[in-house]
Amino acid sequence: MKRMLLAIGVAASLALSACGGSSPSATKAALKAYVGSLGSAPDLQVTLTGSLTGAGSTTAQKVLNVLSIGMNFSSGSGSAISQSSGSVNWEITANASSGTFLDIRKVGDNLYFKFDATKLGTIPGVKLPAQQLQAIQFALGGRWFELPKSVLNSVVPKKDSVGANAAESTALEAKVLDAITNVIDTTHYTSTTNGYTETGTLYSLAKAVYDSLPSLTHGTGPTATSAKGTYTLSVSVSGSNATGVSLSITSPRGSGGNATATINATFAHASTSVSAPSGATAITPSLLQQFGLGPKP
Repeated sequence: MKRMLLAIGVAASLALSACGGSSPSATKAALKAYVGSLGSAPDLQVTLTGSLTGAGSTTAQKVLNVLSIGMNFSSGSGSAISQSSGSVNWEITANASSGTFLDIRKVGDNLYFKFDATKLGTIPGVKLPAQQLQAIQFALGGRWFELPKSVLNSVVPKKDSVGANAAESTALEAKVLDAITNVIDTTHYTSTTNGYTETGTLYSLAKAVYDSLPSLTHGTGPTATSAKGTYTLSVSVSGSNATGVSLSITSPRGSGGNATATINATFAHASTSVSAPSGATAITPSLLQQFGLGPKP
């Protein structure tokens, strides 16, 4: 949970910490404070949208225009998320303009999911025949499925098998985060009517990441020629709280000119809990074996 909060909050926290020319150590403190603020309530809602403009963007933009991702986190104990380690329920939804076509929830130790194939037909580029969509909907759509912890453990490696790599993975993440933090912290920012924004080069970020991972990187590092483009990082605020983040990357796209990819995130605390759906169909080991998953009998 902490890692997920860090991922969705890092861009906003870096932008906020850059406001005032703080030192790297102050930046890290601000980063931790912001991540902490995301988990300071019993719930957190995040909405993600994206866009692509410029060269070669027409088809992708039509799809992005109708898609969004929703994330909802809630404390199973009713206390702040940051104080509810191991008891945070979450929900992720994939949404089209016509509604939600995929809903995944983790409540307690179990996973739940629901799929609605009828919504896929409204997404540009989805060329599945209507009859096929109807068949998928008849088999899977419109109802909840439950994947119990016992069954999930039969198809997912146990913690012991990946535990040895956990410390190494955390250390690598910290190095990359520190490198990016230092770059953004030393980049000039400007104030806007409701927040802050700054623009820097992709080369500066690529080089920082490359230099922070000497044991994993080989050969020639990035150059200003190979890592062309810029990033723009913006944060919206209300009082002392960040309410949204926008990250845009502009880079050459072949001979057609530049393209700009943007991801937007909004944050809210709407006192919305995540609960287990009623009437879910439990997935059994025998059912997984029919699909070639899980241990063989």
